[in-house]
Amino acid sequence: MGIIVVNCSNFDDLNKDPNKSTDLDPNLQIATVQMRQSENHQEWHRYMCYPGGFMAQWCGDWATVNYGGHCTKSSAFSEQLWMSYYPYIIRDIVDIVQRTKDDPEFVNVNAVARILKVENFLKLTDYYGDIPYFNAGMGYYTGNYNAAYDKQEDIYNDFFRELSAAASNLDPAGDLLTHDLYYNGDIAKWKKFANSLHLRIAMRLVKVNPAKAREEAEKAIAAGVFTSNADICLVKHENYQNPGSGEGPGNGLATRLSNQGDAINNAFRLSTELISAMENRTDPRILYYGGVYFNNGAGTEITQEVKAALNCNYQYMTFPAQYFSYEDWRAAIDIVINGETWNVSHSFQRLQPSKLITRFDAPFIHMTYAEVEFLLAEAAYRGWNVGGGSAVSHFEKGLEAAVRQWSVFGVSNFNETAITDFINFNKNNFAGNELTEINTQLWILHFLDPLETWANWRRTGIPAINFIVWPDNASNGKIPRRMEYPLEEQTKNEENYREALSRTGGVDDWTNRVWWDVE
Repeated sequence: MGIIVVNCSNFDDLNKDPNKSTDLDPNLQIATVQMRQSENHQEWHRYMCYPGGFMAQWCGDWATVNYGGHCTKSSAFSEQLWMSYYPYIIRDIVDIVQRTKDDPEFVNVNAVARILKVENFLKLTDYYGDIPYFNAGMGYYTGNYNAAYDKQEDIYNDFFRELSAAASNLDPAGDLLTHDLYYNGDIAKWKKFANSLHLRIAMRLVKVNPAKAREEAEKAIAAGVFTSNADICLVKHENYQNPGSGEGPGNGLATRLSNQGDAINNAFRLSTELISAMENRTDPRILYYGGVYFNNGAGTEITQEVKAALNCNYQYMTFPAQYFSYEDWRAAIDIVINGETWNVSHSFQRLQPSKLITRFDAPFIHMTYAEVEFLLAEAAYRGWNVGGGSAVSHFEKGLEAAVRQWSVFGVSNFNETAITDFINFNKNNFAGNELTEINTQLWILHFLDPLETWANWRRTGIPAINFIVWPDNASNGKIPRRMEYPLEEQTKNEENYREALSRTGGVDDWTNRVWWDVE
């Protein structure tokens, strides 16, 4: 599939320079926003290293362990999401919404832009808390370049309004979405995505406002959420390694997980905690997630040979979370392949990111049907109206969908017996452990989306994470609950920055909780 890549820097000054043309095709801007989220591997590394380290799924990589796992501070990493999204993604989305509102020629474009606006602002507010929202990106239109920080509760309430309105406005007989990378212009699927995203956001509120959570979740479900893996929201990438800095047509996260293209010297490893949770639940996805590859220039897979030589389970072929790949000096082993003896060092006995997820043309997934089914299972368990089906029936559907969604990565020969055994085993352990099992599955499911993993963990506390307090820890031994604001906000937007801090006791600290994350 050919992907149109639009240089985002063309739009960087749109809201600063009134002489810049705003006659850009909004369809091209939509493609830019969709691609921008997953094309830059340097940015993705900085987004993922904190939540990726907090959430005990990834280890080995120096930045992920040092910053996220050990909780040491780096403003360059903690502010990256803000500094990448506001000048590019947010500014483009706001421009699309403003230029197409009330224009009958762009009804669908406007609706899609509003959905994308919610999707991307959700990441920002869940990452930082109170943020500029209502007037963000409006400098070109209002002349005010220092937007106030809006309360997260107000932002969330607007998310619900925006998604409901956008889904209602989408019209199959309306204007065409000519460069849509999510759904290739399929309006019915856009409606389902808007409603499914609405459900995800509603579930954030189960602690802070359970009545509102129920109201909004039931509204989203009644409007029509994902019903199969055909509804998965993703971007397809091309098989090109992205450059060392900047954008490209390949999957930026895949490029980073393969250590910028050098998969055989890649430092990322899957954690003991993640693989233990999967192996203890007879999960058939382990070898979709990771594998052992020999450092021979070709990255030859030697997973089963190493497993046999060690006479172990998969958990033993991992590093604990918060450990670097050079730690735990297990002895090297010899294996024989085609009559040739290969010596495998300790680090290369551990599960690396699989070749399925480190291909440059691996899809980047934004939301899955499996997630929706797990959220429906939780809603049903809470006694909400989910339109039919019990908690356990939705849980079963989520389990099956979570395995079969790997078809988008190229898996075609599923082991049907293994899938059946996986469903039955977990179904039998469901009663009495409903919230733990549902949200552990969400934790496993989101391992390629640590921002969502962290958000769902903060709302549930599931799974329990053994967080080691290292000597260099800067969070008082706690897993951080938000990221601190960029340093330049203290000088460029000081008045609004100080006003936002007044709502948190005057302190910008990453152990403060966002609005919906109540104890």
